[in-house]
Amino acid sequence: MSRQVFITGGASGIGLQLARSYLCTGAAVTLFDVQPAEQAVAELSALAGAHKVRAFAVDVTRPEQVREVLAEAARDAQPDVMIHCAGICVAADFEAIDDDTYARVININLVGTRNVVAGALPHLKSGSQLVLIASMAGLVGCYGYAAYCASKYGVVGLAEVLRIELAQKGIDVTVVCPPEVETPMVEAERLNRPKQTEALKLMAGTLPLDYAVRRIRKGIEARRFMVIPGWRARGLWFTNKLLPGFMTRRLADFLVSR
Repeated sequence: MSRQVFITGGASGIGLQLARSYLCTGAAVTLFDVQPAEQAVAELSALAGAHKVRAFAVDVTRPEQVREVLAEAARDAQPDVMIHCAGICVAADFEAIDDDTYARVININLVGTRNVVAGALPHLKSGSQLVLIASMAGLVGCYGYAAYCASKYGVVGLAEVLRIELAQKGIDVTVVCPPEVETPMVEAERLNRPKQTEALKLMAGTLPLDYAVRRIRKGIEARRFMVIPGWRARGLWFTNKLLPGFMTRRLADFLVSR
């Protein structure tokens, strides 16, 4: 039987590219997304056959709906790999982010992650893997990312706890912290983000989508806990970790002040 891979946020961006990658190696893929997935399903079905691709509509901020949809999907095939990729980004000065926008980022990125994990766990067996897509913004602060960093730091913290707890059940946890990746979400963000955000992106670099997903997939297959694709991003993380943030904060202050 084909390996079963469930992917939230699978209709576009990193999620869709991961689906392509898994299908090319013989897995069956189930997509979950709040946006229409017909185009993604048609493309993926042409790649690997309609019997290898399914899609379900779901809003990750609605826990009961998430539980019901994941249970429905798992009735036919339980996931060997559950990848939570759904998320949004808002780049603006803290004072420019209104109450509703801030809450929306937290609810989708952080609470939504909790909802997906809670919905998926009853269907994850020993030997399976839970993968949470976080961000370098969950490891290092970035100008304009008051809501996004708060949400992704939370995802990394949640992954740390889940790694310990789920090991008792034989479930491996992986958290992925990529730098900026060329996706539709990033392209839309660039239209309005502060120039200081643009400057700080230089610290970790920007990765082509196909390269980023190849590195992410390699880390997932190795069942590593933390996956940071891109040598510049890994260098930034190591510097921040080894020098308690001193060097990265000084560099960030310099770039923002230019």
